[in-house]
Amino acid sequence: MKDAKYISSNDNALVKRLKVLLEGGAKANKTRQELGLAVIEGIHLAQAWLASEDMVEIFTTEAGMEQPEIAAVIDMQLAAVPNTDLYILDESLWKKLTELENAPPIMACVRIPKHEFPADFKKDVLILDCIQDAGNVGSMMRTAAAAGLSYVICMKGTAQVWSPKVLRAAMGAHRHLKIFEAWTLNQIREKIKIPLLATSLIANQDLYDLGDELLDPHAWVFGNEGSGVDAELLAIAKGVIVPQDPCVESLNVSAATAICLFEMRRVRRESQD
Repeated sequence: MKDAKYISSNDNALVKRLKVLLEGGAKANKTRQELGLAVIEGIHLAQAWLASEDMVEIFTTEAGMEQPEIAAVIDMQLAAVPNTDLYILDESLWKKLTELENAPPIMACVRIPKHEFPADFKKDVLILDCIQDAGNVGSMMRTAAAAGLSYVICMKGTAQVWSPKVLRAAMGAHRHLKIFEAWTLNQIREKIKIPLLATSLIANQDLYDLGDELLDPHAWVFGNEGSGVDAELLAIAKGVIVPQDPCVESLNVSAATAICLFEMRRVRRESQD
């Protein structure tokens, strides 16, 4: 095992960097973009990035090193990627950093991958239009990966996808997705040539009547929790409504995403039978 480096000072440069990356807001997002790094917390996310060269640093405590799950992650990561740096933090210092009081004490810094959007794009893609709740964003990304999508586009105004809250909600989905942030309507017009389907409470098209239309690739658009899909974006898409009992005003956007993407998956699966 690679020798661990011990950190006990609150003034340590790595600790200061961790504090910023663990925060929300513009400062943290700017730091993530400048460094190309994000922080994952908890054993599940560490396992999701296991054996990846993108996991460049692991942080734990002496008590954490004694936990079999954490020790196994560290051993396997260092065996697969020997140049991964390992740091053991003082217990009191750890408590100041993490919000996950009862979780196994492990964090890691991972590289944020950069992707080029394909010029001739003809695959399903999830488009998040100003989704502001981090839990919703992470849940939608997790659903996209589970439904077999590999591309996610986030319009300007969407919660920062590499923030700790979104990473936790996505439960490792980031590892399987190509994610593009801060897109504009012009970029959608220029780069998305496949049909757009946008959920809307005023749409006439019933999701369950789309049928064979769902056999072809589509860009699925889901809008802001309060105001829905932007009017200009909706104007270039086909509006789709998820039928529901009128006693409820609307579905949660992450629930609507799951319904739509798995209806698409159902249609395609039945076409192969």
